[in-house]
Amino acid sequence: MEDYEKLTLWQAVRRWPRAVGMSLCVSLNILLWGYDTAIVGNVASMPVFQQVFGVQYGDRYIIPSLWLSLWSVGLPLGIMLGAVVGGYVQDLTGRKWTLGIGSFVSVVAILTCYVADLAGNKQSALLGGKLLEGIAVGVIMCSTQTYLSEIVPARLRGLVFALFSAFQLVGQLIAAVVVLGLLPVQGPTSYRVAIATEWPFSIFPLALAVFVPESPVWLLQKERTQAAHESFRRIHGPTVAADHEDLFEDMSRAVTEERWAAQDRTASYFECFRGANLKRTAIVVFANTIPDLFGLTLIGHASYFLQILGLTHSMSFIFLLLGILLGLLACVGSWWTLLRFSRRSLVLVTLSIVSVAWLAVGIAGCFKSTNVAYFCAAGMMIIVVVAGLGAWPASYVIASETSSLRLRSKTQGVGWLLGNAISCAFGFGVPYLYNSDAANLGGKTGFIYVALASLGVLVTWFAVPELKGLTAVEIDGVFEKNILVRRAETTQWRSVPGEKDAVPLRNILTSSSMASTAYNASVTSGGVGFVREHAGPKDAYESVWKR
Repeated sequence: MEDYEKLTLWQAVRRWPRAVGMSLCVSLNILLWGYDTAIVGNVASMPVFQQVFGVQYGDRYIIPSLWLSLWSVGLPLGIMLGAVVGGYVQDLTGRKWTLGIGSFVSVVAILTCYVADLAGNKQSALLGGKLLEGIAVGVIMCSTQTYLSEIVPARLRGLVFALFSAFQLVGQLIAAVVVLGLLPVQGPTSYRVAIATEWPFSIFPLALAVFVPESPVWLLQKERTQAAHESFRRIHGPTVAADHEDLFEDMSRAVTEERWAAQDRTASYFECFRGANLKRTAIVVFANTIPDLFGLTLIGHASYFLQILGLTHSMSFIFLLLGILLGLLACVGSWWTLLRFSRRSLVLVTLSIVSVAWLAVGIAGCFKSTNVAYFCAAGMMIIVVVAGLGAWPASYVIASETSSLRLRSKTQGVGWLLGNAISCAFGFGVPYLYNSDAANLGGKTGFIYVALASLGVLVTWFAVPELKGLTAVEIDGVFEKNILVRRAETTQWRSVPGEKDAVPLRNILTSSSMASTAYNASVTSGGVGFVREHAGPKDAYESVWKR
């Protein structure tokens, strides 16, 4: 594993080309998330949509803050519900077929949004559609993150999960281009077509579920070892899989050990909040809130926000497109930064820079000038670039690799649930901060994000360990041994024995050894389990866990 960590980006891609290609295909699911996140704010800035769903405010139409907030909160609220459902369904049906279920729900949700303006209460109908779409996105995203975290070699985790932010921006870019192109269209056709363009992104996960192999980890958890090995071969290709059996053995060993540690109990949501898993779950939840802390909620409403500051419809869309393109380039650049630097350092440095940029936006908002809108737009583009190089993609990597394999689907569900609960608060509250009919802070909203980004820096410094390059077994060790946050990335703790003449339990348990090898277990005074030869597995199991 140490040799793998020395590979460059290109060497790693050449070593596992098929896994990279498959990960790229599965990551395309994120386009739906990015598109749907942007379509609410972008469609709301269309004049025809404002006339149909809004109210007259002075000499123009605006969307009331209440409905803008409710529509914004509909997606994260639905994602919360979908993540919990997805975490449960994944363990029943597998990772890939959960994608298909989410895909079907998404098609129905978009149909609801498409005909919302025909309902008696069109605002409520649109809200219902957005809520149902959020459930679908939650199921799809939770399953996508779990699946990728289980098939990607440790050296490529940064590269693959950097695609989350990159494809999210691509989805937003497509949404912005579609809405900009439909601005000249007269009548409800303009926003209806914009909503209908979500259908291709909704159908894709179902098509994907038909062709991709099931996660080897899930198959191992179901004790289908032969099927898991065949899936591993399909993911990496026969030749590469034969040359890297150590990856499959490490995966098998981690699953087996976690099953023993759990005494063959069925994984549950409650277990995510017990013992060492509580800290792991808390870190996953925090990682899911990092985009909200650096300001993604407000940036997602950039076109409407800039119009409030005084820009025209067309100019606000131009700045939105430019910001998305710059952010996309930054996310591509993060493929290098995530390999070169630690996740922890990237989050600390980039969030610090983001807090300074928001401070500048807040100060600009204190002045009344036609140039304030342009300055705020430039500041938001800088924030997207800086976050795209570090904190944004790093947050997905941290969330994906922190949980144990056994509880991964459940932990991802909890992470998306609680993370999007916080997103709901942001989605509901942020429009009230900047909109004309509420607090009307305008650019001074930047001061709020100075405090939020600084909070992210503090939590990362005190609570988030560095897990870059660690295997699933080693990540378990970081939390089970309660390694200090700033020591997790060092190598000394990995070789510290708990007893001179004993072999650590995790170093010998594999899926094959459980049934065929006899061991004798003992427990040190510190409570660490070890296994010696010449006793049955049942005796070993009971001796470890009685103490």
